[in-house]
Amino acid sequence: MTSAQNISNREKSLAGQLVKDDVAALLAQMLNEGLIESFTSDETFKHRDYSYEKQFKTDFIVKTLDQKFILIRASNSFRSDRAKISFYDFLGIQSYSEFSGDIVASILLFPDDEISNTTFLSARKRIHANEFFSPASHWLTYAEFIEFIDNYRSEIETAIESVSEVTDYCSSQTDYTTDFSTVHLAAREPTGSYYGRAGNQFEKYLVSELNSEENLSKFKDGNSDCYEFHEVVTGITDALSIPREQIQLLEATDTITKLKNLGSPKTDVHLKIFTGPRSFRTANLSIKNTTSSRVSCHDYQAKDFVRVIAPSDDAFRLLVTTFQEAGSWIQFEELLTDRGIALDIDSTLKQYMMKIIEWAIIGKHDEDNLIAPSTQLADFLLTRNANNGLCKLQPAQDYCNELCRNIGNSRGAPFSWTYPSKRRGERIQLKMPLKLPQPQE
Repeated sequence: MTSAQNISNREKSLAGQLVKDDVAALLAQMLNEGLIESFTSDETFKHRDYSYEKQFKTDFIVKTLDQKFILIRASNSFRSDRAKISFYDFLGIQSYSEFSGDIVASILLFPDDEISNTTFLSARKRIHANEFFSPASHWLTYAEFIEFIDNYRSEIETAIESVSEVTDYCSSQTDYTTDFSTVHLAAREPTGSYYGRAGNQFEKYLVSELNSEENLSKFKDGNSDCYEFHEVVTGITDALSIPREQIQLLEATDTITKLKNLGSPKTDVHLKIFTGPRSFRTANLSIKNTTSSRVSCHDYQAKDFVRVIAPSDDAFRLLVTTFQEAGSWIQFEELLTDRGIALDIDSTLKQYMMKIIEWAIIGKHDEDNLIAPSTQLADFLLTRNANNGLCKLQPAQDYCNELCRNIGNSRGAPFSWTYPSKRRGERIQLKMPLKLPQPQE
Protein backbone atom coordinates (compact mmCIF):
# COMPACT_ATOMS: atom_id res chain seq x y z
CA MET A 1 0.00 0.00 0.00
CA THR A 2 1.39 3.41 -0.96
CA SER A 3 1.98 6.27 1.44
CA ALA A 4 -0.81 8.24 -0.25
CA GLN A 5 -3.22 5.37 0.30
CA ASN A 6 -2.22 5.18 3.97
CA ILE A 7 -2.90 8.89 4.39
CA SER A 8 -6.24 8.57 2.60
CA ASN A 9 -7.30 5.67 4.85
CA ARG A 10 -6.25 7.58 7.96
CA GLU A 11 -8.28 10.59 6.81
CA LYS A 12 -11.33 8.41 6.17
CA SER A 13 -10.95 6.76 9.56
CA LEU A 14 -10.76 10.16 11.23
CA ALA A 15 -13.82 11.34 9.29
CA GLY A 16 -15.76 8.28 10.44
CA GLN A 17 -14.77 8.84 14.07
CA LEU A 18 -15.76 12.50 13.86
CA VAL A 19 -19.19 11.46 12.58
CA LYS A 20 -19.59 9.07 15.53
CA ASP A 21 -18.50 11.79 17.98
CA ASP A 22 -20.97 14.26 16.46
CA VAL A 23 -23.79 11.72 16.61
CA ALA A 24 -23.01 11.00 20.27
CA ALA A 25 -23.10 14.72 21.09
CA LEU A 26 -26.38 15.17 19.21
CA LEU A 27 -28.04 12.24 20.97
CA ALA A 28 -26.82 13.50 24.36
CA GLN A 29 -28.43 16.86 23.63
CA MET A 30 -31.70 15.20 22.65
CA LEU A 31 -31.61 13.13 25.83
CA ASN A 32 -31.12 16.26 27.94
CA GLU A 33 -34.05 17.91 26.16
CA GLY A 34 -36.29 14.95 26.92
CA LEU A 35 -36.80 14.04 23.25
CA ILE A 36 -35.51 10.46 23.55
CA GLU A 37 -35.65 8.09 26.49
CA SER A 38 -32.08 6.80 26.28
CA PHE A 39 -29.20 5.85 24.02
CA THR A 40 -26.20 3.57 24.28
CA SER A 41 -23.09 3.30 22.15
CA ASP A 42 -20.85 0.47 20.90
CA GLU A 43 -23.39 -2.19 21.83
CA THR A 44 -22.87 -5.87 21.04
CA PHE A 45 -25.50 -8.59 21.04
CA LYS A 46 -25.69 -12.34 21.18
CA HIS A 47 -27.81 -14.58 19.01
CA ARG A 48 -30.57 -15.67 21.36
CA ASP A 49 -29.86 -19.33 20.60
CA TYR A 50 -26.09 -19.14 21.19
CA SER A 51 -23.80 -18.18 24.07
CA TYR A 52 -21.31 -15.90 22.26
CA GLU A 53 -21.97 -12.37 23.55
CA LYS A 54 -20.52 -10.33 20.68
CA GLN A 55 -22.19 -11.81 17.63
CA PHE A 56 -23.66 -8.50 16.37
CA LYS A 57 -22.62 -4.88 16.84
CA THR A 58 -23.99 -1.41 16.29
CA ASP A 59 -22.58 2.02 17.11
CA PHE A 60 -25.72 3.47 18.70
CA ILE A 61 -29.09 2.26 19.92
CA VAL A 62 -31.67 4.98 20.52
CA LYS A 63 -34.75 4.25 22.61
CA THR A 64 -37.56 6.61 21.66
CA LEU A 65 -40.19 8.02 23.98
CA ASP A 66 -42.75 5.56 22.64
CA GLN A 67 -40.53 2.59 23.52
CA LYS A 68 -39.26 1.92 20.00
CA PHE A 69 -35.65 1.57 18.85
CA ILE A 70 -33.43 3.17 16.22
CA LEU A 71 -30.14 1.51 15.24
CA ILE A 72 -27.27 3.66 13.92
CA ARG A 73 -24.07 2.38 12.35
CA ALA A 74 -21.49 4.94 11.14
CA SER A 75 -18.98 4.21 8.39
CA ASN A 76 -15.99 6.24 7.24
CA SER A 77 -16.75 5.62 3.54
CA PHE A 78 -18.97 3.56 1.27
CA ARG A 79 -17.77 0.28 -0.16
CA SER A 80 -20.25 -2.42 -1.09
CA ASP A 81 -18.18 -5.18 0.54
CA ARG A 82 -17.82 -3.20 3.77
CA ALA A 83 -21.53 -2.35 3.81
CA LYS A 84 -22.28 -6.06 3.97
CA ILE A 85 -20.68 -6.17 7.43
CA SER A 86 -23.25 -3.65 8.62
CA PHE A 87 -25.95 -5.66 6.84
CA TYR A 88 -24.94 -8.73 8.84
CA ASP A 89 -25.05 -6.83 12.13
CA PHE A 90 -28.34 -5.08 11.40
CA LEU A 91 -30.01 -8.27 10.23
CA GLY A 92 -28.81 -10.12 13.32
CA ILE A 93 -30.12 -7.48 15.71
CA GLN A 94 -33.39 -7.17 13.81
CA SER A 95 -33.91 -10.93 13.89
CA TYR A 96 -32.47 -12.11 17.19
CA SER A 97 -32.34 -9.29 19.76
CA GLU A 98 -34.82 -8.97 22.60
CA PHE A 99 -36.30 -5.84 21.00
CA SER A 100 -36.31 -7.11 17.41
CA GLY A 101 -40.03 -6.46 17.02
CA ASP A 102 -39.76 -2.82 18.06
CA ILE A 103 -37.13 -1.42 15.65
CA VAL A 104 -38.48 1.48 13.58
CA ALA A 105 -35.27 2.51 11.76
CA SER A 106 -31.82 1.08 11.01
CA ILE A 107 -29.56 3.89 9.84
CA LEU A 108 -26.33 3.42 7.91
CA LEU A 109 -24.44 6.71 8.25
CA PHE A 110 -21.70 8.04 5.96
CA PRO A 111 -19.50 11.17 5.80
CA ASP A 112 -20.88 14.04 3.71
CA ASP A 113 -18.40 13.63 0.86
CA GLU A 114 -20.10 10.35 -0.10
CA ILE A 115 -22.92 12.41 -1.61
CA SER A 116 -20.62 12.84 -4.63
CA ASN A 117 -19.80 9.11 -4.78
CA THR A 118 -21.72 7.77 -7.78
CA THR A 119 -21.41 4.18 -6.53
CA PHE A 120 -23.03 5.17 -3.23
CA LEU A 121 -25.80 7.09 -4.97
CA SER A 122 -26.44 4.24 -7.38
CA ALA A 123 -26.69 1.68 -4.56
CA ARG A 124 -29.07 3.89 -2.60
CA LYS A 125 -31.23 4.41 -5.67
CA ARG A 126 -31.48 0.66 -6.26
CA ILE A 127 -32.53 0.15 -2.64
CA HIS A 128 -35.25 2.80 -2.88
CA ALA A 129 -36.47 1.15 -6.11
CA ASN A 130 -36.68 -2.23 -4.31
CA GLU A 131 -34.08 -3.70 -6.64
CA PHE A 132 -31.50 -4.36 -3.93
CA PHE A 133 -32.00 -5.80 -0.44
CA SER A 134 -30.75 -3.78 2.51
CA PRO A 135 -31.42 -4.46 6.21
CA ALA A 136 -30.58 -0.76 6.70
CA SER A 137 -33.81 1.16 6.21
CA HIS A 138 -31.97 4.48 5.84
CA TRP A 139 -28.68 5.26 4.03
CA LEU A 140 -27.77 8.80 5.04
CA THR A 141 -24.90 11.23 4.91
CA TYR A 142 -24.28 13.11 8.14
CA ALA A 143 -25.80 16.33 6.72
CA GLU A 144 -28.94 14.41 5.75
CA PHE A 145 -29.01 12.83 9.19
CA ILE A 146 -28.94 16.26 10.86
CA GLU A 147 -31.84 17.46 8.72
CA PHE A 148 -33.81 14.29 9.42
CA ILE A 149 -33.17 14.56 13.16
CA ASP A 150 -34.68 18.03 12.95
CA ASN A 151 -37.82 16.44 11.47
CA TYR A 152 -37.88 13.95 14.32
CA ARG A 153 -37.33 16.70 16.90
CA SER A 154 -40.18 18.81 15.53
CA GLU A 155 -42.50 15.80 15.48
CA ILE A 156 -41.78 14.89 19.10
CA GLU A 157 -42.14 18.48 20.28
CA THR A 158 -45.55 18.64 18.59
CA ALA A 159 -46.57 15.27 20.06
CA ILE A 160 -45.63 16.38 23.56
CA GLU A 161 -47.61 19.56 23.09
CA SER A 162 -50.68 17.95 21.53
CA VAL A 163 -50.93 15.09 24.03
CA SER A 164 -51.78 17.65 26.70
CA GLU A 165 -55.14 18.00 24.92
CA VAL A 166 -56.13 14.72 26.58
CA THR A 167 -56.22 15.36 30.32
CA ASP A 168 -58.57 12.56 31.36
CA TYR A 169 -59.75 9.34 29.83
CA CYS A 170 -63.48 9.04 30.22
CA SER A 171 -65.98 6.45 29.18
CA SER A 172 -69.69 6.33 28.53
CA GLN A 173 -69.72 2.65 27.63
CA THR A 174 -72.28 0.45 29.36
CA ASP A 175 -72.55 -2.53 27.01
CA TYR A 176 -68.94 -3.73 27.32
CA THR A 177 -66.92 -4.88 30.30
CA THR A 178 -63.63 -3.63 28.85
CA ASP A 179 -62.62 -0.39 27.20
CA PHE A 180 -59.56 1.84 27.27
CA SER A 181 -60.95 4.13 29.97
CA THR A 182 -61.42 1.32 32.45
CA VAL A 183 -57.81 0.16 32.30
CA HIS A 184 -55.79 3.36 31.81
CA LEU A 185 -55.56 6.68 33.62
CA ALA A 186 -53.14 9.19 32.13
CA ALA A 187 -50.87 11.54 34.06
CA ARG A 188 -51.36 15.24 33.39
CA GLU A 189 -48.06 17.03 32.88
CA PRO A 190 -47.21 17.42 29.15
CA THR A 191 -43.52 16.46 29.27
CA GLY A 192 -41.38 14.05 27.32
CA SER A 193 -41.71 11.36 29.99
CA TYR A 194 -45.47 11.94 30.03
CA TYR A 195 -45.65 11.46 26.28
CA GLY A 196 -43.70 8.22 26.62
CA ARG A 197 -46.03 6.91 29.32
CA ALA A 198 -49.40 8.21 28.22
CA GLY A 199 -49.25 9.77 24.78
CA ASN A 200 -49.36 6.46 22.94
CA GLN A 201 -51.10 4.33 25.56
CA PHE A 202 -54.23 4.04 23.47
CA GLU A 203 -52.30 2.63 20.49
CA LYS A 204 -50.54 0.09 22.70
CA TYR A 205 -53.80 -0.84 24.39
CA LEU A 206 -55.49 -1.30 21.02
CA VAL A 207 -52.66 -3.49 19.70
CA SER A 208 -52.89 -5.68 22.79
CA GLU A 209 -56.65 -6.08 22.50
CA LEU A 210 -56.53 -6.77 18.74
CA ASN A 211 -53.96 -9.52 19.34
CA SER A 212 -56.15 -11.19 21.97
CA GLU A 213 -57.36 -14.62 20.86
CA GLU A 214 -60.07 -14.43 23.52
CA ASN A 215 -61.42 -11.18 22.04
CA LEU A 216 -61.47 -12.72 18.57
CA SER A 217 -63.29 -15.83 19.77
CA LYS A 218 -65.96 -13.76 21.52
CA PHE A 219 -66.29 -11.48 18.50
CA LYS A 220 -66.89 -14.41 16.16
CA ASP A 221 -69.52 -15.75 18.59
CA GLY A 222 -71.25 -12.35 18.69
CA ASN A 223 -70.38 -11.79 22.35
CA SER A 224 -67.70 -9.05 22.26
CA ASP A 225 -66.90 -7.55 25.64
CA CYS A 226 -64.11 -5.18 24.47
CA TYR A 227 -65.61 -2.01 23.04
CA GLU A 228 -62.66 -0.86 20.88
CA PHE A 229 -62.03 -4.35 19.52
CA HIS A 230 -65.65 -4.63 18.44
CA GLU A 231 -65.75 -1.18 16.81
CA VAL A 232 -62.46 -1.54 14.95
CA VAL A 233 -62.80 -5.11 13.74
CA THR A 234 -66.45 -4.68 12.77
CA GLY A 235 -65.64 -1.54 10.81
CA ILE A 236 -62.67 -3.04 8.99
CA THR A 237 -64.25 -6.40 8.15
CA ASP A 238 -67.40 -4.68 6.90
CA ALA A 239 -65.33 -2.35 4.71
CA LEU A 240 -63.26 -5.24 3.35
CA SER A 241 -66.26 -7.61 3.04
CA ILE A 242 -64.69 -10.26 5.29
CA PRO A 243 -67.25 -12.52 7.04
CA ARG A 244 -66.35 -12.69 10.72
CA GLU A 245 -66.60 -16.49 10.77
CA GLN A 246 -63.74 -16.66 8.24
CA ILE A 247 -61.28 -14.81 10.48
CA GLN A 248 -58.68 -17.22 11.85
CA LEU A 249 -56.14 -14.83 13.36
CA LEU A 250 -55.47 -11.13 13.91
CA GLU A 251 -51.93 -9.72 14.09
CA ALA A 252 -51.55 -6.08 15.09
CA THR A 253 -48.45 -3.96 15.64
CA ASP A 254 -47.64 -0.33 16.39
CA THR A 255 -44.04 -0.77 15.16
CA ILE A 256 -44.11 1.01 11.80
CA THR A 257 -40.90 1.78 9.91
CA LYS A 258 -39.99 5.46 9.92
CA LEU A 259 -40.22 7.44 6.69
CA LYS A 260 -37.00 8.23 4.85
CA ASN A 261 -36.89 11.61 6.61
CA LEU A 262 -37.19 9.84 10.01
CA GLY A 263 -40.69 11.20 10.44
CA SER A 264 -43.54 8.95 11.47
CA PRO A 265 -45.87 7.63 8.75
CA LYS A 266 -49.61 8.24 8.94
CA THR A 267 -50.17 4.64 10.05
CA ASP A 268 -50.23 4.17 13.83
CA VAL A 269 -51.37 0.54 13.90
CA HIS A 270 -50.96 -2.08 11.17
CA LEU A 271 -53.39 -5.01 11.26
CA LYS A 272 -53.30 -8.34 9.42
CA ILE A 273 -56.55 -10.30 9.20
CA PHE A 274 -55.84 -13.95 8.39
CA THR A 275 -58.55 -16.00 6.72
CA GLY A 276 -56.22 -18.92 6.00
CA PRO A 277 -52.63 -20.04 6.69
CA ARG A 278 -51.29 -17.80 3.92
CA SER A 279 -54.33 -15.71 3.12
CA PHE A 280 -54.72 -12.35 4.78
CA ARG A 281 -55.93 -8.79 4.28
CA THR A 282 -54.35 -5.72 5.85
CA ALA A 283 -55.59 -2.48 7.36
CA ASN A 284 -53.54 0.55 8.42
CA LEU A 285 -55.07 2.73 11.11
CA SER A 286 -54.37 6.41 11.70
CA ILE A 287 -55.51 7.16 15.25
CA LYS A 288 -56.70 10.44 16.77
CA ASN A 289 -57.40 10.18 20.51
CA THR A 290 -58.37 13.66 21.59
CA THR A 291 -60.87 16.06 23.10
CA SER A 292 -60.24 18.68 20.41
CA SER A 293 -62.19 19.19 17.20
CA ARG A 294 -59.00 20.31 15.40
CA VAL A 295 -55.68 18.50 15.78
CA SER A 296 -52.19 18.66 14.30
CA CYS A 297 -51.78 16.23 11.41
CA HIS A 298 -48.92 17.45 9.21
CA ASP A 299 -45.58 19.14 9.87
CA TYR A 300 -43.18 19.79 7.00
CA GLN A 301 -40.94 22.46 5.54
CA ALA A 302 -42.15 24.60 2.65
CA LYS A 303 -39.66 22.91 0.33
CA ASP A 304 -41.41 19.58 1.04
CA PHE A 305 -44.80 21.06 0.12
CA VAL A 306 -43.26 22.16 -3.17
CA ARG A 307 -41.53 18.82 -3.75
CA VAL A 308 -44.65 16.74 -3.12
CA ILE A 309 -47.50 18.95 -4.33
CA ALA A 310 -46.38 21.20 -7.20
CA PRO A 311 -42.64 21.30 -7.95
CA SER A 312 -43.16 23.23 -11.20
CA ASP A 313 -45.69 25.81 -10.01
CA ASP A 314 -43.95 29.08 -9.12
CA ALA A 315 -47.10 30.57 -7.60
CA PHE A 316 -47.50 27.62 -5.22
CA ARG A 317 -43.80 27.79 -4.32
CA LEU A 318 -44.17 31.49 -3.50
CA LEU A 319 -47.28 30.81 -1.42
CA VAL A 320 -45.85 28.11 0.84
CA THR A 321 -42.39 29.68 1.25
CA THR A 322 -43.96 33.02 2.16
CA PHE A 323 -46.42 31.38 4.54
CA GLN A 324 -43.57 29.54 6.27
CA GLU A 325 -41.81 32.85 6.73
CA ALA A 326 -44.97 34.55 7.98
CA GLY A 327 -46.50 31.83 10.16
CA SER A 328 -50.07 33.18 9.81
CA TRP A 329 -52.35 34.31 7.00
CA ILE A 330 -52.53 37.85 8.41
CA GLN A 331 -48.77 38.21 8.44
CA PHE A 332 -48.64 36.46 5.06
CA GLU A 333 -50.83 39.10 3.42
CA GLU A 334 -48.83 41.86 5.06
CA LEU A 335 -45.62 40.44 3.59
CA LEU A 336 -47.15 40.27 0.10
CA THR A 337 -48.37 43.86 0.39
CA ASP A 338 -45.01 45.12 1.63
CA ARG A 339 -43.28 43.38 -1.26
CA GLY A 340 -45.77 44.49 -3.87
CA ILE A 341 -46.68 40.93 -4.83
CA ALA A 342 -50.08 40.01 -6.25
CA LEU A 343 -51.11 36.40 -5.65
CA ASP A 344 -54.53 34.73 -5.91
CA ILE A 345 -54.20 32.60 -2.79
CA ASP A 346 -57.51 30.76 -3.02
CA SER A 347 -57.17 29.65 -6.63
CA THR A 348 -53.51 28.70 -6.13
CA LEU A 349 -54.44 26.41 -3.24
CA LYS A 350 -57.77 25.12 -4.54
CA GLN A 351 -56.34 23.26 -7.53
CA TYR A 352 -54.04 21.27 -5.24
CA MET A 353 -56.20 20.93 -2.13
CA MET A 354 -57.27 17.31 -2.68
CA LYS A 355 -53.63 16.34 -3.13
CA ILE A 356 -52.68 18.21 0.05
CA ILE A 357 -55.52 16.51 1.94
CA GLU A 358 -54.47 13.04 0.82
CA TRP A 359 -50.84 13.76 1.70
CA ALA A 360 -51.75 15.07 5.16
CA ILE A 361 -54.30 12.38 6.06
CA ILE A 362 -53.17 9.24 4.20
CA GLY A 363 -49.53 9.98 3.36
CA LYS A 364 -50.10 9.70 -0.41
CA HIS A 365 -48.01 11.38 -3.13
CA ASP A 366 -44.73 11.55 -1.17
CA GLU A 367 -43.07 8.69 -3.03
CA ASP A 368 -39.59 10.03 -2.27
CA ASN A 369 -40.25 9.61 1.45
CA LEU A 370 -42.01 6.24 1.61
CA ILE A 371 -40.07 3.08 2.44
CA ALA A 372 -42.92 0.59 2.88
CA PRO A 373 -46.15 2.01 1.40
CA SER A 374 -48.10 -1.15 2.26
CA THR A 375 -47.71 -0.37 5.96
CA GLN A 376 -47.07 3.39 5.99
CA LEU A 377 -50.12 4.68 4.08
CA ALA A 378 -53.26 4.97 6.22
CA ASP A 379 -56.36 3.04 5.11
CA PHE A 380 -58.65 3.97 8.01
CA LEU A 381 -59.06 6.88 10.40
CA LEU A 382 -59.99 5.95 13.97
CA THR A 383 -61.22 8.90 16.00
CA ARG A 384 -61.65 8.53 19.76
CA ASN A 385 -63.44 11.19 21.76
CA ALA A 386 -61.48 11.25 25.02
CA ASN A 387 -64.34 13.11 26.71
CA ASN A 388 -66.68 10.13 26.46
CA GLY A 389 -64.60 7.19 25.16
CA LEU A 390 -66.63 6.80 21.97
CA CYS A 391 -64.83 5.71 18.80
CA LYS A 392 -65.57 6.13 15.10
CA LEU A 393 -63.81 4.25 12.30
CA GLN A 394 -64.01 5.33 8.67
CA PRO A 395 -62.01 4.73 5.50
CA ALA A 396 -59.31 7.40 5.25
CA GLN A 397 -60.13 8.12 1.61
CA ASP A 398 -63.80 8.69 2.51
CA TYR A 399 -62.69 11.23 5.09
CA CYS A 400 -60.48 12.96 2.50
CA ASN A 401 -63.40 13.12 0.08
CA GLU A 402 -65.61 14.56 2.82
CA LEU A 403 -63.07 17.25 3.63
CA CYS A 404 -62.74 18.18 -0.03
CA ARG A 405 -66.53 18.44 -0.46
CA ASN A 406 -66.89 20.68 2.59
CA ILE A 407 -63.87 22.93 2.36
CA GLY A 408 -65.59 26.13 3.46
CA ASN A 409 -64.46 29.69 2.88
CA SER A 410 -61.68 30.23 5.40
CA ARG A 411 -58.19 30.72 4.06
CA GLY A 412 -56.36 27.41 3.57
CA ALA A 413 -59.49 25.39 4.41
CA PRO A 414 -60.19 22.67 5.35
CA PHE A 415 -56.96 22.93 7.36
CA SER A 416 -55.80 25.51 9.83
CA TRP A 417 -52.35 26.63 8.72
CA THR A 418 -49.83 27.51 11.39
CA TYR A 419 -46.35 26.53 12.58
CA PRO A 420 -45.07 24.12 15.24
CA SER A 421 -44.25 25.60 18.62
CA LYS A 422 -40.90 27.45 18.55
CA ARG A 423 -40.58 26.79 14.79
CA ARG A 424 -41.98 29.96 13.26
CA GLY A 425 -40.19 30.67 10.00
CA GLU A 426 -38.89 27.09 9.81
CA ARG A 427 -41.84 24.80 9.16
CA ILE A 428 -45.55 24.66 8.27
CA GLN A 429 -48.05 22.79 10.42
CA LEU A 430 -51.53 21.80 9.29
CA LYS A 431 -54.36 21.10 11.72
CA MET A 432 -57.24 18.93 10.54
CA PRO A 433 -60.90 19.21 11.58
CA LEU A 434 -62.39 16.25 13.41
CA LYS A 435 -65.97 15.27 14.10
CA LEU A 436 -65.68 13.73 17.53
CA PRO A 437 -68.15 10.86 18.02
CA GLN A 438 -71.04 11.72 20.31
CA PRO A 439 -73.70 9.60 22.05
CA GLN A 440 -76.69 8.92 19.85
CA GLU A 441 -79.76 10.86 20.79
